[in-house]
Amino acid sequence: MPDLNPAQNAAVTAPDGPALVLAGAGSGKTRVIVERILWLIAERGVDARNILALTFTNRAAGEMKSRIAARLEVERPASWVGTFHSFGLFVLRREMEKLGRPGTFTVFDDTDQLALMKRLMKELGGSIPQVNPRDAMNYISRLKQDLATPDTAPPQGIEGEAAFAELWRRYHAALLKASAVDFDDLLVLPARLLEDHADMGDKYRRRYRHILVDEYQDTNRAQYVIARALAGTGGNLFVVGDEDQGVYSWRGADIQNILDYETDFPGASVYRLEQNYRSTASILGAANAVVANNTKRLGKTLWTDRKGGDKVSWYEASDADDEARFVIETIVKQGFSPKDTAVLYRTNGQSRAFEEAFLRRGMSYAVFGGVRFYARKEIKDLLAYLRLAANAADDESLRRIVNVPARGIGGVTLERIEAMARARAIPLLQALRELEDDQATAGRTREAAAALAGLLDDLHREAASKPVAELLARILDETGYREYVEKSDEADFRSRLEIVDEFLDACAEFDSRNEPGMLGSYLQDLALAGDTDSWDEKAPAVTLMTCHSAKGLEFDHVFLVGMEEGFLPHSNSLDGEDSIEEERRLCYVAMTRARRSLILTSADTRVVYGERRDRKRSRFLDEIPSGQVQTIRPDDPGRTTVARPAPPRAETEALRIGVRVRHSTFGAGTVMYTSDSGTKLKVRIRFDTGMARQFLASAAPLQILEGKRK
Repeated sequence: MPDLNPAQNAAVTAPDGPALVLAGAGSGKTRVIVERILWLIAERGVDARNILALTFTNRAAGEMKSRIAARLEVERPASWVGTFHSFGLFVLRREMEKLGRPGTFTVFDDTDQLALMKRLMKELGGSIPQVNPRDAMNYISRLKQDLATPDTAPPQGIEGEAAFAELWRRYHAALLKASAVDFDDLLVLPARLLEDHADMGDKYRRRYRHILVDEYQDTNRAQYVIARALAGTGGNLFVVGDEDQGVYSWRGADIQNILDYETDFPGASVYRLEQNYRSTASILGAANAVVANNTKRLGKTLWTDRKGGDKVSWYEASDADDEARFVIETIVKQGFSPKDTAVLYRTNGQSRAFEEAFLRRGMSYAVFGGVRFYARKEIKDLLAYLRLAANAADDESLRRIVNVPARGIGGVTLERIEAMARARAIPLLQALRELEDDQATAGRTREAAAALAGLLDDLHREAASKPVAELLARILDETGYREYVEKSDEADFRSRLEIVDEFLDACAEFDSRNEPGMLGSYLQDLALAGDTDSWDEKAPAVTLMTCHSAKGLEFDHVFLVGMEEGFLPHSNSLDGEDSIEEERRLCYVAMTRARRSLILTSADTRVVYGERRDRKRSRFLDEIPSGQVQTIRPDDPGRTTVARPAPPRAETEALRIGVRVRHSTFGAGTVMYTSDSGTKLKVRIRFDTGMARQFLASAAPLQILEGKRK
């Protein structure tokens, strides 16, 4: 095996049967999976088509496929390599009718799901207690991943459970009616298919003789069932994972899957990859010291033969502004390359102080986790048209675009259409077609409905033979969507038009790789785009992202900020030891993203919910031996928050809609709306640059521009 260390080589050449590879951070787990696949093909004579490799991100799958293709000198590998969700979609495209559901279906993303849930709650009105729609979706998702159904879900003993259960029943019925699935269904339905239908299990076990699973510690119940059903009880299930990096229980991941692997698969071979090729010895020493305090571990200690490297550093800032100032000054003074530097934090809200500091300094930065391209309004609108062209039963998409751009089909007319659809149990699009004969509807509205239905019917017919970009071009032309964007917002319409053009280019790029008539495949694949897919490691900017988002990435220089009780560990985790252990694993993940330098920061005080509060440093800082941490002293030992001049604050009671204000960083703008009052007053401001932001008025550096309204 080329350049493999003894532990890696032993794992790659493992005999048939179940195998568990415990791969520490930076120990070359991706390489082991790739080399295992190549070894099976070259040395064992396994047909590449009989190999299935499952991972969790499109990014990881793409890396594996490109490495395998390069080594085999082929354009694309014959082995199936992809995410669990993409494999689930692959199976459902072929077998959905075995579950008694149509073979044509739409995949709802997070935004679609939330919109559907809000509509269901609105329809129920006061007949159920009001709950948070996201909480309802989380309740449904967790139980679905455990393979429960609305009729079989065990009681959870939580507040609002009766409302959640009723919403789940209606949500499930709405998906069936729309011939749609959500992300959880891409795992749940294949799991049921493989487990409950013996012929299906046999079919896919015959096809895939070797199953490889990456990041096994992140599997949930449905993914566990898929892997086990494919491999059988004693089959060739080769899993790679690290229990010390299990940080997704809130997504349904069950760390017991990796902890219990040897019990679930008796006689399994176990291999430990402990040599780290990423980080310096000082970084590994600090990270090992932290995670060693966990009890749910299978046991391993990372080491490296890399020489040199600075000690891990810790800076205790006076407050959030001082913390951000220190980070930026360190980047500048040390000459850190922006593209190789990351600022990691526990929650997205912590990015604000750093964003403002980077703006003041004129330094480039990229906040990971903002609005994704395909989540933008313009793209969601146009996708709704395309989805209706592929699936006429997609009621949620019709609701979105029935009057976008405005065509005279308002809320009252939509209610009439919905009533017709409910009375006859037909899709909304069918009811829209029949509105032309409804004499109770104004003639102009009937004409608009007929035109929209005609366009969608034409698109549906053309979808079987036309390229996606051609369909989109017709939508843009016949709906006047470009003109709609131009007239909707003078401040940023040009950038929004660029987004529309970029989407058209993306469709054309898809068409260049596929035959015409592939709209359904395009839409289903698009729904699987992951959060890290758009991250550009070569962008000349400092990366700001959460610790969770950083998993799987690495940087030369890492600032792990906000090392305080309530942040890391998070306040929601302080009541249970299992939760604290997961927060400790998250800290370990963040620390091991660093290749050359790791700098930890905390603050003495922070403004929390409009009040300045004292902060206690994280227990994880205290778990690092003092000899392994270098304390950085402030340039000004006498610095205090009070001594630093604060920008003038606006009187909150004077902040009303239409009032002109100036922000110390973003400049002049106009108050668009307000919510709450007193110290909790929030204001949303559209700045003259076109950017809009929301602030807590009592904490924001705002100044009222007297006598000026815009």
